[in-house]
Amino acid sequence: MKKTILAIAIPALFASAANAAVVYDKDGTSFDIYGRVQANYYADSQDASPITASNAGDAELIGSSRLGWSGKVALNNTWSGIAKTEWQVSAENSDNKFNSRHIWVGFDGTQYGKIIFGQTDTAFYDVLEPTDIFNEWGDVGNFYDGRQEGQIIYSNTFGGFKGKLSYQTNDDKAVKVTDIGQGIKEDAIYGPKAKRNYGYAAAAGYDFDFGLGLNAGYAYSDLESTTSSASGDKKEWALGAHYAINGFYFAGMYTQGDLSYDNTTQGSNKDKGRGYELAASYNVDAWTFLAGYNFAEGKVLSNSSGSSYEDIVDETLLGVQYNFTSKFKAYTEYKIQGINDKDDEFTVALQYNF
Repeated sequence: MKKTILAIAIPALFASAANAAVVYDKDGTSFDIYGRVQANYYADSQDASPITASNAGDAELIGSSRLGWSGKVALNNTWSGIAKTEWQVSAENSDNKFNSRHIWVGFDGTQYGKIIFGQTDTAFYDVLEPTDIFNEWGDVGNFYDGRQEGQIIYSNTFGGFKGKLSYQTNDDKAVKVTDIGQGIKEDAIYGPKAKRNYGYAAAAGYDFDFGLGLNAGYAYSDLESTTSSASGDKKEWALGAHYAINGFYFAGMYTQGDLSYDNTTQGSNKDKGRGYELAASYNVDAWTFLAGYNFAEGKVLSNSSGSSYEDIVDETLLGVQYNFTSKFKAYTEYKIQGINDKDDEFTVALQYNF
């Protein structure tokens, strides 16, 4: 029998460009600071919450914050130097108190595009972003590896067209290798410290004047173990669409991925995964109503006899948000689990942004 997790969140130092505090802006040079403040109350649960990972079953109020800055300096009439850093200050029970989210520096060439160097989301996230609309949950019906370090990223727009390319240099310890199948053998196959020799991603899209947008993306990583001779690669592609009209917003995304592990006892076998995400919202005055669905399934050793797809993610999401001001809001979100051994989750939150 499932237990419901009650979470009351007061979100933390978060920042967006819209809420950033302008510290300096003169003669082509600007510097902004942004952030958010958050506190979460989780009721008792048989499962550990994402924040109170060491306190499964205990109700607790937890605080955390996010802080960042961005800067820009004009080099000439076309090119500017740009930089950004953003940190997550974790809750008191977290092992890592201070995590870097975005750290990059680069050039903005206006009509010639933008090129940056450092840690941030890969180009592939551009296809996933339209369905990532919830404050607390969602964006799990895919196999994206998350923000990566050591990247070179180029992006540009032309009319309604937009495109982005990213290349990741050698990473002795891959930041994250997302499971495809019921547990990608990051430990069993690649070892606890999988190495990403290199990776790349590409995304392209077009936004029409009447509110429709289309996106497509592809990601590739060359992987090897640092503790054995195991090697292989990970591939994923995705297609997405979104549409906005009269306060309504709809988005959908479908993806497929596979993880190969050559030079092992499994030979050239691979795990396969597929998933999709649906999201919708309606905004009226200060209120926003949200609904979504995330699903993913995987097939371990897909080339083996008897292998079949099994559910990894099956989540229905509901939410309501009220904006007191552009910087201060309250929201409640409910996650209904479709997999029997997982708990439903519920959160109520206050969030202050600056």
